[in-house]
Amino acid sequence: MRRIAGLFALSLTACASTPQSPQYAQYQLGSAKSWYEQGDLLSAEQQLNALHQNGAGSADSWRLMGNIHLRQHRLEAAREAYKQSVKLNPHEADVWHNLALTELRQTTATLMRARTELQRLPDEDERLLTLLLKLQRVKLEHEKI
Repeated sequence: MRRIAGLFALSLTACASTPQSPQYAQYQLGSAKSWYEQGDLLSAEQQLNALHQNGAGSADSWRLMGNIHLRQHRLEAAREAYKQSVKLNPHEADVWHNLALTELRQTTATLMRARTELQRLPDEDERLLTLLLKLQRVKLEHEKI
């Protein structure tokens, strides 16, 4: 009986650090933040992908993923990550800000592609593009989590 109790205690300890546990999820997020702050975006992204694949994503982990994608100019992926973050916590103003900036950059990129393809934009669209480019100077807020 004593041996069974010892095995049970050991199994409970092991469960506390399984890939699905909240403690392990916090560890993964902490590791991803550290790599992000060191500039190792690939390692941070891989850590977050593992976290999300285990179903342990949080508003913070999705925000960090959005920041990574935005830094890599992967605008659609950044947009989707920020949308996941606000879905989990719609009260984070900085995530809404980053989502808006991402969509602003997508709109700007679309008009720039149109200008290249058409060789000249209609005057109204050219004015819009000029204004959008000025708005691009707004700094991405709260890039660190």
